[in-house]
Amino acid sequence: MSAESLILFASLTEVIPHLEGVAKLCPVIIALPLLSFLLISFLSRKNGEVSSFIAVFSLFSAFVASLFMAIPRFAVPEGPIFEIKRIWLSVGSPQLASINVGLLVDNLSATTSVMVTFIATLVGIYSQGYMSKEIGHFPTQTTQSLSRFYAYLSLFVFSMLGLVFSNNLLQIYIFWELVGLCSYLLIGFWYFKKSAADANKKSFVVTKFADLFFLIGILSVGLGAGTFNLLELDRITGVLPFALLGTSALPLICIAFGPIGKSAQFPLHVWLPDAMEGPTPVSALIHAATMVAAGIYLVGRLFNLFMLDLMAGYFVAFVGAFTALIAALIALVQNDIKKVLAYSTISQLGFMLGALGSGAYTAGLFHLFTHAFFKALLFLGSGAVIVACHSNDIWTMGGLKKHLKFTHGAFVMGCLALAGFPLFSGFWSKDEILAGAFGRYPEIFGMLCFAAFLTAFYVTRMYCIAFLGEYRGDENKGPFAGMVPSPDLPAPIACSKDTLGMEPEWTEEKADPNLNPPRCLGAKQEHVPHHHGPPHEVSSTMYGPLLVLAVFAVFLGFVGIPEHNLFHHLIQHYREPAHEFHLWLMGVSVLIALSGIGLGWSFFAKDPIAGEERLRKLLGGFHTTLSQKFYMDHFWAWAVSITMMTFSKVAAWFDDDIIDGGVRGTGVMTAVLGEKIRKEHSGLISHYLFMLIASVLLLAMLLGGINPDFVLSPQRILEFNDSFPTRGITE
Repeated sequence: MSAESLILFASLTEVIPHLEGVAKLCPVIIALPLLSFLLISFLSRKNGEVSSFIAVFSLFSAFVASLFMAIPRFAVPEGPIFEIKRIWLSVGSPQLASINVGLLVDNLSATTSVMVTFIATLVGIYSQGYMSKEIGHFPTQTTQSLSRFYAYLSLFVFSMLGLVFSNNLLQIYIFWELVGLCSYLLIGFWYFKKSAADANKKSFVVTKFADLFFLIGILSVGLGAGTFNLLELDRITGVLPFALLGTSALPLICIAFGPIGKSAQFPLHVWLPDAMEGPTPVSALIHAATMVAAGIYLVGRLFNLFMLDLMAGYFVAFVGAFTALIAALIALVQNDIKKVLAYSTISQLGFMLGALGSGAYTAGLFHLFTHAFFKALLFLGSGAVIVACHSNDIWTMGGLKKHLKFTHGAFVMGCLALAGFPLFSGFWSKDEILAGAFGRYPEIFGMLCFAAFLTAFYVTRMYCIAFLGEYRGDENKGPFAGMVPSPDLPAPIACSKDTLGMEPEWTEEKADPNLNPPRCLGAKQEHVPHHHGPPHEVSSTMYGPLLVLAVFAVFLGFVGIPEHNLFHHLIQHYREPAHEFHLWLMGVSVLIALSGIGLGWSFFAKDPIAGEERLRKLLGGFHTTLSQKFYMDHFWAWAVSITMMTFSKVAAWFDDDIIDGGVRGTGVMTAVLGEKIRKEHSGLISHYLFMLIASVLLLAMLLGGINPDFVLSPQRILEFNDSFPTRGITE
């Protein structure tokens, strides 16, 4: 839809009279998912179907309200920014300091709100088919599990919208933590599976570690600048008014650790692949399209500060580009279709940070939006494939092009967009990123180019193995099927008894089906799928959202065509340097995408097993390194175990020798003193008299030491005697 059409639409819409009026929809948009969460939690939790209807209806209503609020801004990008501020906490009387809460409605927040609510609505519809099938596999799970899922989903959308519309860093931090809580709950949705429980704990610990530095950075910036308000921070010019350890870069680097943790960037990327233990709709919405994008959104909000400090900006760019490269390399050897997409997500988020750190504000945020649509499409498509094949392993698939026609048609659109195939949405946004990096940091440009080539290659590998040829199933899965890394490779951490001196904990996976009741069987309680023969197409509630997202995967990129970039016109930033368009750079982008796709096709299209053999031979010993994910899990396991053991030993010493030692010492002193005193109770009057005289003399000496006049002056003694009352004493 062109800008002229949008202007005409806005002018003809009488429901939206002006920008200030529609900005008042912001609290309604945020409140609708919260209302859904409360209704499901307190009224409909025993009926999953009713809960799903409440959630989908509230999400769709929030999307419609977001659209009504955003369309006038699309038509008039130069329109005013609206901010609602209220004092939350104040100190002193008269007021010495205060903390404000508020809402910020501008082009970026309005557009992001549309994206979040639209994808959330499609995920909610998709989940009605997907979650019903998944819950049916577990005999201990009931319709209340479906209600629990939609309650968590609604709470997440509320948290994400609260973050998007926040007008200050402290408020962003509050919703940031709430988003992390929702992620924790949804990753561990199948709480009876040990793998899911471990994954949600891992994600929580890793992101909280990053959030500690994030909070330090927020406080350093806000207190140094005298404000936490985003608009006021965006207006800072010249020398930055804050510093930590003598440099203004350190507070911004601390803030950057928040996105590094939340957006799964090196070296804190290790939690996201494990987060695939959550239901696939969760992976699509939270861990691909929206939550992990919160870190990118934050860097975009603070773009002015990162551009004023080149060291902090380069730090963001380098971390992003390096993450994009290593994640793309790891994705080359993955067999789990969701793990391939997980590492792809990490890589694409690295592209966005690389762009923002390089000064390509529009390109980074444009890729945020295009990626949200095509990656949600790919994750939902993978869920449909998993339901049809009852497996995550791409080597047990094959031939799905013939069996899942609707799913295949949508999935291939997402693959082409991710690979950066010309004219698809991912091509336009990725081309803008490469152009922005080329003009500023050649080394960042080089890493991103190689990562883009690898992306096209591993996407083609995944597609060819899963969708071409004949259906393999478990019987013909070949020699390369199975988990990565394989069980015969060294584990990231040894047995807990060897490492931490403790007995390994009992888990539900160790339960014996013949001895333990069903509720103790964990993952073993899942029914064997009643499926024989080739896979079949999923229900329309599942492939319908895929087809809608496929349209955006193909056409959304056209709003960011170079020289006619409507997205840049919508969210441009005054601090963004001008990027000159080079046709040859676009040619390089096309060549990279086609080379990766072509090489992947030549490897895997005809004979995937032979192609995998060629790939492993080409990689050599490096294949093991990639299978072990560059040993980052080993590193963190080692670091945590060393830190834990050191801290535990210090804590044990302090507790045993200082705390308990003090308690034991008090007891010993009491016993010794009691024994001494006991010996003084002899029963002899002469002994008691001696003790009395000795006590009086000791008391007199003590008083004499304090005030000698009191003991030596007879007058003082007479005055002291006269002070006693004489009433009732007869002569």
